[in-house]
Amino acid sequence: MSILNKNLRIVADENMPKVRELFADFGEVTLVDGRKLTNQQVIDADVLLVRSVTKVNESLLNGSSVKFVGTATIGVDHVDKSYLQSNGIGFASAPGCNANAVADYVVSSLCYLHSNKGIDWLNKKIGVIGFGNVGSTVYNRLDMAGCDLVAYDPFKANIEGVNFTSLKRVMQCDIICLHAPLTRDGTNPTYHMLNRDTLAYLSANACIISAGRGGVVDEVALLSRHAELDSRLSLVFDVWENEPAISSETLSLVDIATPHIAGYSKQGREMGTLMIFKAFLDHFNIDTSNNDEESISKGYISSIVTSRDDWDLDVISKVVHSIYDVMRDDSYMRSAYKRPAQKKVPFDNLRKNYIERDELNTCHVGNNNIFTALGFSSRTE
Repeated sequence: MSILNKNLRIVADENMPKVRELFADFGEVTLVDGRKLTNQQVIDADVLLVRSVTKVNESLLNGSSVKFVGTATIGVDHVDKSYLQSNGIGFASAPGCNANAVADYVVSSLCYLHSNKGIDWLNKKIGVIGFGNVGSTVYNRLDMAGCDLVAYDPFKANIEGVNFTSLKRVMQCDIICLHAPLTRDGTNPTYHMLNRDTLAYLSANACIISAGRGGVVDEVALLSRHAELDSRLSLVFDVWENEPAISSETLSLVDIATPHIAGYSKQGREMGTLMIFKAFLDHFNIDTSNNDEESISKGYISSIVTSRDDWDLDVISKVVHSIYDVMRDDSYMRSAYKRPAQKKVPFDNLRKNYIERDELNTCHVGNNNIFTALGFSSRTE
């Protein structure tokens, strides 16, 4: 589609970074609360830009003039793509935009589990469920760090160099990193994939890091298994069933609790906006000399020098947490849920007011390959 003017009406989620800077040259940008978005607010819009909190379907778009929908997210389970296609509405998502950020979240969580529970994760069997952009990034980092890994993804079982196996075998690992999308239909749906039957394979002292989509884990069944194992599980939850109305019981039992912000690095969120901006330009056949590099922020700490040439998990943990300490986000969340009843749901408020962090790849650490493997920059600039 080609446009002859730059007077588009653009409705965008207020939590999308740099959305005004990128889109303002092409029309009026109206920022909205994505979770409370109504049909009336988009009825005259040409472009709708959302995040995962907005359900994009016939109810939202019926009778509107929307010609293009972009979601600055990896997952698309909140978008009725069939409806968009049948109505000739262009669509784009941002696959991979926050893969590095989520992998940082996993590494930071593992470092916390080492520092506070003595888990030597470099020498544990680690299973990765879901081998999309995020799962593959997590797998590749830990693989380069020398970890013993297996992966489960029924749709991707023949990738060279990846040790794919059954779900049962993954569930028997010491550490399970969960990055599957949420699907309810079709072949191998993931809704409650971790249920009473599959959770039975968990052994005492196992760890689950859930940073994909809420609903993949049956939380009632997990809490039951946790009790059966005398509470000897380590649980890291960034995604939850029934968000934003999460279970207080689950919250009270997990080791690390965060409000669906694993992918909320400054650079990852900016990349999500930039990716749908490029798709927007392509959809409307707009030619521009936009400088992509200026759309992604540099980190506050560009280099770290350690006082030791050797390394161990103590050193790794200190370095990782100097860039991103996941317990900062855990502390904010637990504090918010301890306050008296509020008008705003704490979960959404935490996400809306999230203090973004830098990605590990914005910082260089000496010449040690272990840090490069775990996601730090290999460059000194």
